[in-house]
Amino acid sequence: MSKQETNAMEITLALSEKEMDELDSFLMSDATTNEVMLLDCLDGFLTALACGPAMPEPEVWMPRVWGPTAADAPKFASAAQAARITDLLTRHLNAIVWSLQQDAEHFEPVFDLQVYEGDEREYMDGEMWAHGFMTGINMQRENWQSLFESRYGPTALRPIYLLGAPDITEEEEALVETPAQREELSKQIPASIGWIYKFWAPQRRAADSANGISAEHETPKKISRNAPCSCGSGRKYKKCCGAEKADD
Repeated sequence: MSKQETNAMEITLALSEKEMDELDSFLMSDATTNEVMLLDCLDGFLTALACGPAMPEPEVWMPRVWGPTAADAPKFASAAQAARITDLLTRHLNAIVWSLQQDAEHFEPVFDLQVYEGDEREYMDGEMWAHGFMTGINMQRENWQSLFESRYGPTALRPIYLLGAPDITEEEEALVETPAQREELSKQIPASIGWIYKFWAPQRRAADSANGISAEHETPKKISRNAPCSCGSGRKYKKCCGAEKADD
């Protein structure tokens, strides 16, 4: 695929700023309950589906966007509105998949920005994004078990876990108390996503092959064994995730 074709595909998939505002407005409207995922949480949730071991069907993941129970289903004004919002959700998921396929190491999550009273600085805050990601994991937790049990999986997942897990220890809570702490953890998330995406790539390709889906656009990039590892550990690739692959 040429660079022009790649750019055209990205433009087709990605929601425009106007469309993102449209989706955001619907999520915040009276048509949804207080349990709905707002835009940053939704982006984290869909990213977990896109970089995880298997993509669930829309009828499985889409109801979870609205809330944990069937009573949280949105009240669409019309069938046309329902189709429109469904299209926006699906396209945003597809855009995340495409972005990860092209360059997982430089993935850009949709984080919130927070300002606190008495502090003029604007802080990056990935807490709700991480909550959405953890919700995506918990929706198919058994499928993620091999990452939890891998050598570097817990390390890669740690910033997302600390920011987004519903229950953490008192010692862990001390690591996310301040805006600066949460911002620092948020900055680590893109590297974590790159590692997680690569970890599950073989399983996704096998699933796609079994379903007759071409994986031609997901050609793995060669990684120098002396390059810094993308998981953010600070070690060289050959001493970190590369060592794990050698063990496998």
